[in-house]
Amino acid sequence: MVLEMLNPMHYNITSMVPEAMPAATVPILLLACLLFLIWNYGDTSSIPGPGYCMGIGPLISHGRFLWMGIGSACNYYNKMYGEFMRVWISGEETLIISKSSSMYHIMKHSHYISRFGSKLGLQCIGMHENGIIFNNNPAVWKVIRPFFTKALSGRGLVRMVAICVESVVTHLDRLEEVTNTSGYVDVLMLMRRVMLDTSNMLFLGIPLDGERDVKIDDVPKLKVTESFIYESMRYQPVVDLVMRKALQDDVIDGYPVKKGTNIILNLGRMHRLEFFPKPNEFSLENFAKNVPYRYFQPFGFGPRACAGKYIAMVMMKVILVTLLRRFHVRALQGRCVENVQKVHDLSLHPDETSNFLEMIFVPRNSDKYLGN
Repeated sequence: MVLEMLNPMHYNITSMVPEAMPAATVPILLLACLLFLIWNYGDTSSIPGPGYCMGIGPLISHGRFLWMGIGSACNYYNKMYGEFMRVWISGEETLIISKSSSMYHIMKHSHYISRFGSKLGLQCIGMHENGIIFNNNPAVWKVIRPFFTKALSGRGLVRMVAICVESVVTHLDRLEEVTNTSGYVDVLMLMRRVMLDTSNMLFLGIPLDGERDVKIDDVPKLKVTESFIYESMRYQPVVDLVMRKALQDDVIDGYPVKKGTNIILNLGRMHRLEFFPKPNEFSLENFAKNVPYRYFQPFGFGPRACAGKYIAMVMMKVILVTLLRRFHVRALQGRCVENVQKVHDLSLHPDETSNFLEMIFVPRNSDKYLGN
């Protein structure tokens, strides 16, 4: 009896199939339609970018950002899909833009003053709804920003010149503290000491230690120095990515942008694509003529422009002029900017574990400075 039940020849298979087919076919067809819709979801977007592909596309794009770092991943996607494209980060649709006209539109309008970022990550560094750089709460940011703007302009801007000169001279007189046994200067450590000293004296009034130097009236006349600083920020930017979030529906260069869309502005790539005669070289010819600000945005512009851009330019000019009045500075052989190991995340900065940051300082007036 049991063997007879297990014998497949005991059943009429052909008579069973028609009865079972309708019940099994309906859910299979529904599932196939659902998968087809999901598969083609990414193709409904008019913005170039990787396909959705049943959710695999967002996983791959997010994984690429984790693997390559945000800066390198943005350059990769812009190179592959164009200067206005779409990916997913943490499952959220994100635009990566390196087109000057699109950046100009976003920076100009107030409905892009919000940033996007991980709430947990910002809380870990104490920046969630604090400060003005990573603050992604527009209401709180609008209240805080005027205080930063006031502190970084006006009287503070004028005082910064004298404070910078004093700090640079002080630390150059103690250059041996950042010089190794081979006589090479750790430039990164030197600049950190100067920046910390000037910030403390300007904002806290607490100094770390206690021929004519540059003055505030000289700053606008330093055109070559200004061109050198601008070209440095264009060729090797510190911050080459800007994050924004759309607060309302919009259209940018013909592409629809929905409210809540995350946006990454790839400034570093834009600075090498348009306008400049030698975009891939470090050359002062790139700033021989006035550059329209839509093509060069080291500090951004519009409602969310860097509040400290004016004081930063003054500091860089004064530090460079004061330093170069006293020393010739040159890199060691083979240690040019291109060879310096860099970390490319939210900011582009040198790898501090390498020794490529050491430089040679030669006093211009040996009789006066060799004894210091």
